[in-house]
Amino acid sequence: MTGKTKVVITEEQKSVKVPKGLRMLIRRCCLAALQLTGYQGAAIVNVILTDSDTVSKHLGTTDTVEAISVASNTPGVLGDVYISLEQAQAVAVATESTFQKEVCLLTVREMLHLTGCDGDGELREYLDMIMYQLGFPLTTAREYIR
Repeated sequence: MTGKTKVVITEEQKSVKVPKGLRMLIRRCCLAALQLTGYQGAAIVNVILTDSDTVSKHLGTTDTVEAISVASNTPGVLGDVYISLEQAQAVAVATESTFQKEVCLLTVREMLHLTGCDGDGELREYLDMIMYQLGFPLTTAREYIR
């Protein structure tokens, strides 16, 4: 990865407390995804920590959605990653995982989508490698490619 990458994290929700260190973890997730995929150039990535309704509205659906990524047409801006902290928390409880791991998983998955990594096999392989590198090996049988 060459060039300077800036990760801008914005919080647009009040229902889930953001634990200390989560913002740094999100930045590490974004940079790891860019590095592994060989992304070249400077970029700005916006990560918006929000609620389920906001994420669903961006998809134009009433279904509950955990996270989405929206590519940007603006030069120098890779895109936006919207993460529902409500859903990350609910999935962490349901799967006996941690909130940090779920947010990391969603961030990495959506960053991989932004870089054009959309094939299930490649996406799963990259996701496994990045999560392992960040200290979150995926040991559950849960389907995590969406």
